[in-house]
Amino acid sequence: MIKQLSVENRWIGLLAIVYTVGLVGISLPSLRPLFLPLTPLNLLLTLVVFYKVNKDFSGSFLILSLLVFLIGFSVEALGVATGILFGSYAYGSPFGFKLFDTPVMIGVNWLFLALSSYGIVQYFTKNRLLLVLVPPFLMVGLDFLVEPVAMKLGFWGWENDVIPLQNYVMWFVTSLVIHGIIGYFSPRIHAKISFAIFGIQVLFFALLNLFLSWNF
Repeated sequence: MIKQLSVENRWIGLLAIVYTVGLVGISLPSLRPLFLPLTPLNLLLTLVVFYKVNKDFSGSFLILSLLVFLIGFSVEALGVATGILFGSYAYGSPFGFKLFDTPVMIGVNWLFLALSSYGIVQYFTKNRLLLVLVPPFLMVGLDFLVEPVAMKLGFWGWENDVIPLQNYVMWFVTSLVIHGIIGYFSPRIHAKISFAIFGIQVLFFALLNLFLSWNF
């Protein structure tokens, strides 16, 4: 008798399927124009799956989520407007609707990545200092994979096509602030969905880097 998948595994499976299809679609130049505009839906689905599996809809967790979203979006908007924080860059069209020349979905991206990286570290330790200090390293590590792909696909572009070191420094600093706030709220993040989302992101962008380097 085949054992039925749990509800949480079904959601994670759906996410894995969507990212796999997206990986194929974006990797193939003929399909890329059809798949890139779906990026906002993909980010929104990732967020929905996180909350569906995490199952924390308490007032404090929703307030925390709003704070993380606003910080992530605001820092990006200031970065685009001034060029001081991350360096001089501008967003393209694949992220969808923009406010202050900044895609609203970039705040969603910060939200599920920050919560997931916190959930991963929380699985290994309850030390409050480590829960603030370690997740930013995961965030910056992922950004190293994301940046080359984002430039090639037009998600955003850097001045002179050079990714400045300050981008990674600011990613770390912003992540540090965000995880300090998450640590203050001390939520209990579901480990499985944290590993799933972050792992899917790493695999997705690592493979995209490989496929795009082959000029598919």
